[in-house]
Formats: sequence, C-alpha cells, structure tokens
Amino acid sequence: MRFAGVLVAALALGSAAPAAVPVAKPLLPGSPAELKTVDGWALKAVFAPGTPGKTTFILLHGTGQRKEDWKRLAFPLNRAGYGVMAVDLRGHGESRTTPAGEAITWKKLRATTRADNDYVDMSRDAEAAVAWLAGQGVPEDSIGLIGAEVGGSVALRYAATHPKVPLVVMLSPGMKWQEVLTVNALRAMKRPIPTPILMVYSAADRTSSKEAPIMYSFAKGAVGDSYATLIEVPQERGTRMFQARRALIGEVIDWLGDPIRSEPEPLESLSTGTPSIQPADDDDSVE
Repeated sequence: MRFAGVLVAALALGSAAPAAVPVAKPLLPGSPAELKTVDGWALKAVFAPGTPGKTTFILLHGTGQRKEDWKRLAFPLNRAGYGVMAVDLRGHGESRTTPAGEAITWKKLRATTRADNDYVDMSRDAEAAVAWLAGQGVPEDSIGLIGAEVGGSVALRYAATHPKVPLVVMLSPGMKWQEVLTVNALRAMKRPIPTPILMVYSAADRTSSKEAPIMYSFAKGAVGDSYATLIEVPQERGTRMFQARRALIGEVIDWLGDPIRSEPEPLESLSTGTPSIQPADDDDSVE
C-alpha cells in the first residue's frame, strides 16, 4: 500500500501543469504603431493613449538611439495621464529600411551638409507622428514634442512651422547637432500666442552647457521670459540625464502641468549666457 501511495504521488507530480513562463516586462507603455512619412519611410513607434483632455507627447530620440531610450520618462508620463508616442526615427531602431528597400543603420545617414541632410528631414518623421495621432482622434493642438539632442532640434524646427504645437521640451539642446540648425527656428517661435519651451542640459556636457544658455536667451527673446524655462543638471546627456538625476523626471512632469511662470525667474538664479547675435543664415531654414 505504501508503494502504491508513492507511485500515485509520483504520477501526480509528473502530470502537474508546466510552470508558467515569466512574461517579459514591456520596455514602453502602449501598443505598436507604424507611421508613413511623405518621403516614403516606414517608421516604427509605440503609442499609449492618455486621459481624455490631456496632452499627448511625441518622443524623439538622439543620434544612434531608439524609442526604448525613453522608457524612464514614458511610463511616468503615461501614469500622469499624458498620451505618449515614442518613435524610432529614420535609420534608427526598427526604422532602418529606406524607401528604396535598403537596410541601413544610423551611421549611413547624411549629416555633412545642411541642404542634403537626413536629420533635417526628420521633421517629416515628426509630421508623420502627428498625422497618425490626428487619425486616431487626437487634436493637433494637444500634441506636444519632447526631443533629446538632435531629436530636440527636430522638435523645435517642427514647432517653429506648426503653431498648434502646445509645448516643446529639449533635452541637451544644441545649436547644430548633426548640422540641424536651431537659431532661426527659435526666432520663428515669436508669434502672438507663445509656445512654452523647456530646455534641460548637463553642466558636464561640453557642447550643450555652452550652447543651451545661449539658446535659452534666444528663446526668451522669442516667446518671453514666462514661457521659457532652463534647467541644469550635473551630468550626462539626453535621456541619460533621467538616470543620473531621478528627480528630473518629476521636474519635467511638473513643468508640463504648469509651463508658464507667473513671474520671470531672477537672473542670478539662471545659468545663462549672453547670446552671440548671429545674422540670419539662408541655410538655417525651418521649412
């Protein structure tokens, strides 16, 4: 009898259901989306809708990066009720097939001249993201842009020619990342209804630490002191600043909820520089 009991127990163990396979944690909130640009690129993106009435943000990464680099910001943003769309820009991540069918990486993108520049053309990627969201019923005037490094330049240049954009955030802004010029885009932001702009840079970033304060001065001249905000963090660049300073995520989300200062910030509390006034450059077009 004892043997039979052991045998029954062994058979029961052998017939037990297999252990459940752990479900991989998603790298971004939302579901896959595919965008089509006017010049033929098919772009991969992930979209998570927000609370009705809240802004939806398109997230544009930097050179050599991908949409998943936004994970530290995307989840908190979506939990705060904002819609989030992270895009793999042309030549990056899963968006590496050209309109001609050639598989490339970002290292093959052209950035040597201002007239023939794949990064300048990324404004069409932002345009495709806005068009896709509009097709889902998201009002165009509730679609903001957040970009890192050259993605911030793309965001700014798009906003400069699309006044419905309600907010722009630039992480590690630069005056000519990948020869995508931004000074004239900042000048073009001067209009009757200002668009709030947030710039975040790192003191350890040799490029952005010099150029962000200059760009901030141009931004104040265009949109006004109350509509331009500058934040300095100690180290890192682009989306990596969220890892270096966790509190930055909350600071950005707080700004998104209240982007207009009631009173200008005291000059002594800002890390600003005097803008080196530059003549308009015909090549620095934002169209």
